[in-house]
Amino acid sequence: MPIKEAYLREATSYEWKLEGESNSAVLFNGIPLPSILNDAGVTGTLITPFQSGEAVFEINDYSITTYIYTDERKMTNEQYDWMLSDILSEAAVCFNYSGLNKGFNSSGRERYLSWAQWSYVKRSFHQLSLLFQKIKTNPFSVLRQESLLMNREKIQQVHTSTERWLERKHGTIEKHVPNQIWTSKRHETHDLYENRLLKQQLLELRHLLSQYRTYANGTLKEEAEQMSNKVLYWINHSFLINVPSHKGQITITQRLRKQPIYRKWITWFDKLYQHQKYEIGFDYDIPLKDTFQLYEMWCYMQLIKQARKNGELVDTSGLYKTTADGIFLSLAENKESTVNLVDDDTITFQRVFQYRDPDRVALDSKALFYTFTQRMIPDIVIQRKDKLYIYDPKYRVPNNIGTALGEMHKYRDGIRNIHTDEQVVEEVYIMTPFQQNGEELRYYTEGFHKRYKMGALKLMPRGNMV
Repeated sequence: MPIKEAYLREATSYEWKLEGESNSAVLFNGIPLPSILNDAGVTGTLITPFQSGEAVFEINDYSITTYIYTDERKMTNEQYDWMLSDILSEAAVCFNYSGLNKGFNSSGRERYLSWAQWSYVKRSFHQLSLLFQKIKTNPFSVLRQESLLMNREKIQQVHTSTERWLERKHGTIEKHVPNQIWTSKRHETHDLYENRLLKQQLLELRHLLSQYRTYANGTLKEEAEQMSNKVLYWINHSFLINVPSHKGQITITQRLRKQPIYRKWITWFDKLYQHQKYEIGFDYDIPLKDTFQLYEMWCYMQLIKQARKNGELVDTSGLYKTTADGIFLSLAENKESTVNLVDDDTITFQRVFQYRDPDRVALDSKALFYTFTQRMIPDIVIQRKDKLYIYDPKYRVPNNIGTALGEMHKYRDGIRNIHTDEQVVEEVYIMTPFQQNGEELRYYTEGFHKRYKMGALKLMPRGNMV
C-alpha cells in the first residue's frame, strides 16, 4: 500500500519498494535506508524503532510525514516510573542487608524514623558525647543582677539604689535601719537561650531514642537504651538542671555561630532530621526507549524482594558499588551483581558462564560450572546448592514465546558441572509483561511448568504474576 496509507507500528519490520526510480536515496528521519537496485526498482527493509511518534520519509526533495504507533507490548510512561520506583525502593530496603560501612549523602528534612537516621545517630553519637563533655566544662553563663529583700546583716555592699530605697521607705538611715533591706545581688546563671536550646534538643533526642527502643529488638534495642540513658544523664547535669527547655521558633544567634563547640553541637542536630531523601541511585541513565533493560533489573529486584520476604537474604553488598561520590546501585551487563542467601545460595544478575575445553576442564578447580559451546550470560540465575534456576526477562519477544523458549534450551543443555559433567540447570523461565493468547497460553500454565520444568511467567509492574 502507499506509504501515506500505511499503519506503521514501532519495533516492526517492513519491506519497502520505490518504483520508477533508480538513483534516488530514501531517508527515514534523516538517515539513509539501506537499499538494493533491481528490476522492480529500489527495494529495502525498514525496521521501525521501539519508539512512537512522528516520522518523516524523504525522497530527493519530496517528504512524507507519517506516524509510528505504539506497540501494545510496550509499557506506558506510568509503568516505567513504577518500575524505577520499585527498583529504588527495594534497593533502599536491601541496603540494610549489605553490610556496607561507606557513608552516604542525604537531604530533605523528615521527622519519621528511618534506617539512615539511626545509622547517623549510631555513627556520630560518640562525637556528640565529646561535644557535651567540652560544653559542660565551660558552658555559656552570665552575671545577672536581681533585686530582692535581704537581711541587713548579710549585706556586704550598699548600692546607691539601696540608699534611695531606704530614704523613700524609711527616711534617713540614721533614724531607722529595717531588718530586711531591698538590695541588688549579682549571681552567675546558665539560664540563657543557647543552653535552653541545648536542653530542648537533648529532650527531643531522648524521645527519638525511646521510639527506636520501642520499635526495635535485639542489639538495636539495647544500643538505643544505652544512648537514651546517657542522654538522660546529660539532661540532669548541674548546669542544666535549673534551665528550662526552649519553646518556640529556633534562631541561630551570634554566640552559636562564633563559639566552635556550640556551633558543632547545633550542626549535629541540624543533620539529625536530614534523611528524607537517601535514594540508592543508578550510576548511569536509562532512556525510556531502552525500557527492556529496566524491565530486566525490575524482575531481578522482584525476585530479591520475594527472597527477603521469605527470610532468605543474608548479604546484598553485591548490589552496590561505592565511590567517592557515594553509593550506587550497580546493575549493568556482565557485572555479575550477586545477592547471597541462606545455605550459601545466590541470586545473580547477568551471570557469566565461560566456555572451556571439556578435555581440559578438570584442570580448572576454581569454577563450578562451564559451557562446552560458547560464553553464556543468562539475565537472572538462582543457584541452590549445585543446581541452577534461570529466568530470562523478555520485555519484547521478537517472534513468539515458543521461539524464545526454544533458545532457553541452550542454557539447560549447555551449562554443566565442571567436576561431574552433568547438566545443572533444573528449570528455565521467560518473564514477560504480557500474556500470549491462543495456543501459546499453555506456556503460562502450572501443568506445563511442572511437566517440562520451563515455561513463561507474566510479570507486570503493579499487576498480578501468572
